[in-house]
Amino acid sequence: MPFLVAAGAIIGILIASFFFWFASVSLIEKEKRAFVRSAVFGLSLISLIILFLLMPAPLEGILFSGIVILAVLFLICLFISPAPRKKIEVVGVQKRFDERDVTFARFDLDEGTQRYRDYYDIHPEWESVDREIRQLPDLFAPSHMMKGRIPFSLAAAEFDFLENLLPFVSGEIKEEAVSESEEDNSRLVKKVVKYLGSDLCGIAPLNQSYVYSHTGRGPDTYGNEIVLDHPYAIVFAVEMDPGMVAAAPRASVVVETGKQYVEAAKISIILAGFIRRLGYPARAHIAGSNYQAVLPPLGWEAGLGELGRLGTLITTKFGPRARLGLVTTSLPLAPDAQKVMGIQNFCEKCRKCASSCPAQAIPHGKKQEENGVLKWVLKREECYRYWRKAGTDCAVCLYVCPYSKPAGLFHDLIRKITEKSSLAHSLSVFGDDIFYGKKPLRKKSPF
Repeated sequence: MPFLVAAGAIIGILIASFFFWFASVSLIEKEKRAFVRSAVFGLSLISLIILFLLMPAPLEGILFSGIVILAVLFLICLFISPAPRKKIEVVGVQKRFDERDVTFARFDLDEGTQRYRDYYDIHPEWESVDREIRQLPDLFAPSHMMKGRIPFSLAAAEFDFLENLLPFVSGEIKEEAVSESEEDNSRLVKKVVKYLGSDLCGIAPLNQSYVYSHTGRGPDTYGNEIVLDHPYAIVFAVEMDPGMVAAAPRASVVVETGKQYVEAAKISIILAGFIRRLGYPARAHIAGSNYQAVLPPLGWEAGLGELGRLGTLITTKFGPRARLGLVTTSLPLAPDAQKVMGIQNFCEKCRKCASSCPAQAIPHGKKQEENGVLKWVLKREECYRYWRKAGTDCAVCLYVCPYSKPAGLFHDLIRKITEKSSLAHSLSVFGDDIFYGKKPLRKKSPF
């Protein structure tokens, strides 16, 4: 019996220590709700242990024996619980997507022009809703600038800078081609990407299903067929600052988006130029109006993460709190394997992004087939409508997603355990609601 009392007390103290660790991490991250609730849990457990120790001998032994038995049963269930391994399902033929149909491309059309009339003659289903949204002020319109001239001016300057980078996305091959193995080339590319500013990089065969069929934006001629015959896609992610995203949907979000798009563009352009100097074709795809391919599914195929309920890539390290970059090339490379993180199972249970979405553009229900893939299909027009109301790219869904927690020992440990056990998966969904709230509190904007 004394052994069981000691073992029960030690287990109780370890559990309490876990909650105190959680409280200290939450304090550093300025998560007040999580700090208070985890500290209360820890203090309550310590108080309970002290109370048990004050109990008469037989009762004390029974209570601490109960703690030991429950802890052992929990660990057994945790380890025998199957891993959440549901995969993204491609269930039909995938067709190339016409960039002219992208929301941003449609809103680049000027009312009254022949191009505008030609487009909506072909797609009358979008004309009414697009006309309604056009009545709202655009991002960086004077009415939005008045809300915060400094942050919105900074964001506008970042996007202006991006447009000035368009001439550098491609160029001539400079040297005779190097002759190295695919594996060596891949290691070199990832080393360069890390040196330039991103340690999350993957390689995939360039799936033509994710290459746009026709140009809808940018300096290339509108409506031209896109021919992108590079065999490989190099995809990387740059982290968005947690504090900037935590103020979503206020101005700091669009400032951070612009900054990280600039970082991704810098990496993409330098990497593509570097590969051309190695003697192989390469093209950078940068934000603004220069993508020739759809980045999130390529990021999934390159092993950077999985597509989630919120409609974007949930990366292995930063969750959805990241911006993607892309270089396509003919440099021989070794593709990475796709990752199964359990995101499909998690998003089925969580729904936090859907309940927090101010536009209610993220579905609460089941997946639907879209272009041959079973996925959660966003109401894209409603999402963009809210952007124009807010004057920012919103990002509430990025902030509230449990996978957006900052990288570090505590959150990394939770992620790793939830990848291995369905029980831990369910507990993490429940725990995130308890400690952070079903609708997490947003923080004060840094700007």
